Amino acid sequence: MLSPYEAPNSTDFVTSHQEMTKNAKHFRTLHHGKLVTIFPDVLLVKGTMRLFGVFRYSRNMTVLKSGNSLILVNPVRLSSEGEEALLAHGSIDHILKIGSLHSVDIPYYMDTFSPKLWMLNDDKSLDDYKADDVLNDHPTLPFLDLKVHVFEGSKIPEAVLVMPSNGGVLLSCDSLVNMTADDEHANGLVRTLSRLLPKPTYIGPNWVKIAKPSKKSLTDILDFEFKHLVPAHGDPVLENAKEELEGYFSTYKKWHS
Repeated sequence: MLSPYEAPNSTDFVTSHQEMTKNAKHFRTLHHGKLVTIFPDVLLVKGTMRLFGVFRYSRNMTVLKSGNSLILVNPVRLSSEGEEALLAHGSIDHILKIGSLHSVDIPYYMDTFSPKLWMLNDDKSLDDYKADDVLNDHPTLPFLDLKVHVFEGSKIPEAVLVMPSNGGVLLSCDSLVNMTADDEHANGLVRTLSRLLPKPTYIGPNWVKIAKPSKKSLTDILDFEFKHLVPAHGDPVLENAKEELEGYFSTYKKWHS
């Protein structure tokens, strides 16, 4: 089985030439890798995003398993083969939208599978869909004992989740990333720009500029118990994620008050 943090070769990519569907709300399927298992209840797909026709970079979808129910975090639309592999694990019952900038593939999942949609207060990124429930109202979600940490005061809504199993798994969108090496899904321009970042980069450089979260809202994450980080961008950090973040936060110099 392909490790989620290994660079796949060409045969590991699933390619679709599908453009926008007849329903223009549905974003087309882009390149993505195989569904891989990190832990028995945590799966990952590495997908791709294109921005302004110039930038191409990776984005991850995390799939949580609770019995026969699947919970999608940072959804990425899959090819028909990828979707079949996903549904072999259960039914798509929940979408947890923890970042306002990851929205394009949610309409497809909502219209196709009718899952319960969890969103943050003031997230206005989905014009045609309303939250079935609000993450801000649930410090602990009613499945997998998931803890919710909302970045209060952030200029764009964002949260992280902490899953107690497996020694603790921190799930993030754009706030926490793992940009330690060239992105194997990125094009040349993004690879060049990424070399300008410090290694490693754990606080999302573009997100923090827009969101301007307070220092406390980020460092409070360290109050949770976790060993692993599974971000929407970059490879998972396994076994020593909390220590990595503690060290990174201690030297980070661009805090907002």
